Amino acid sequence: MRRRQLYKFAVCACVLVYIYYVFGVRDYIYARNFDQEFDYPLAGDIRPAVEAVLAGRKPPLAPINYYPHRFLTNSGKCTTLERLDLFIVVKSAMPHLERRDAIRRTYGQENFIPGTLVRTLFFLGVDAPPKSDTQRRIEEEMAQHRDIIQIDFLDDYYNNTIKTMMSFRWLYEHCAVADFYLFTDDDMYISVGNLLEYVHERRGSRSRPRNVTQSAPGGGSEQDGALLAGYVFQSAPQRFRSSKWRVSLEEYPWNRWPPYVTAGAYVVCNRAMRLLYAGSLFVKHFRFDDVYLGIVAKKVGVVPAHCPRFHFYKKTYSREGYRRVIASHGYADPRDLLTVWTEQNSLL
Repeated sequence: MRRRQLYKFAVCACVLVYIYYVFGVRDYIYARNFDQEFDYPLAGDIRPAVEAVLAGRKPPLAPINYYPHRFLTNSGKCTTLERLDLFIVVKSAMPHLERRDAIRRTYGQENFIPGTLVRTLFFLGVDAPPKSDTQRRIEEEMAQHRDIIQIDFLDDYYNNTIKTMMSFRWLYEHCAVADFYLFTDDDMYISVGNLLEYVHERRGSRSRPRNVTQSAPGGGSEQDGALLAGYVFQSAPQRFRSSKWRVSLEEYPWNRWPPYVTAGAYVVCNRAMRLLYAGSLFVKHFRFDDVYLGIVAKKVGVVPAHCPRFHFYKKTYSREGYRRVIASHGYADPRDLLTVWTEQNSLL
């Protein structure tokens, strides 16, 4: 009897240890309070340094996060000083040639909406040497369309933050002349018309002058007029050791993320683009691009705006149901994008 009890005790102890270890219980217990203790590196207020960068002055703090990568190609889409209404940044993976072609034929068209100046570029990394057949096809694609910016980092899921912030750098250095910038993955449905309607409504609803700050909940100040909008998440880090998205306490010790827009599709205004890029120079790298942008946004005082017309999951299609949709995930099949976009734009 005693041996059986000891065996049961040992089994229970093993189960508890397993749960404690595999489910990251310790990490949940010892995580720091986000509301009271959040101070992601660089610690302290980085806004004076950000404003110095934007003004072309030497910042009072040394930057800690400049990605050492090169643009292997360039584009002449911003060689004039002409003001753009919208610049579309498509974060694409190297093998997705058919998706890029579908985007060029749908929402990536630059002259589709009369009287509106739109430009579209695709941002890609590279694969490991030697040169692959995929890379050769991309070079042919670049020669034909001249709409791909390739960057010398390995095009991998966990390098999405590098892809995102290098695209911000390219815009900051080469094309800071658009009123708004749409960042999207290459598996999204996008309605440019609905997007422009939304941002113009937002702009018209602002009654205070631009670039004025006001108190923002949770620290810092809100950059008035600095729009960062999309599908906003309020969530916590996953600590499960089996999870693809596991984050340790050493990597991120707080119990919640800042509010962040999901990386599938989001829009920023000109000032927000410049603030987020300059802010990233003073914010430690983080491997999840949407969370990282949320961290930078909090550090510089940009408050993400939730817009339910951006759909994180694929919205079930119907002609009427998509009339006001700005973005929907779930269009990895280029044929679906072509079909839905064509039908929606036949209604105009």
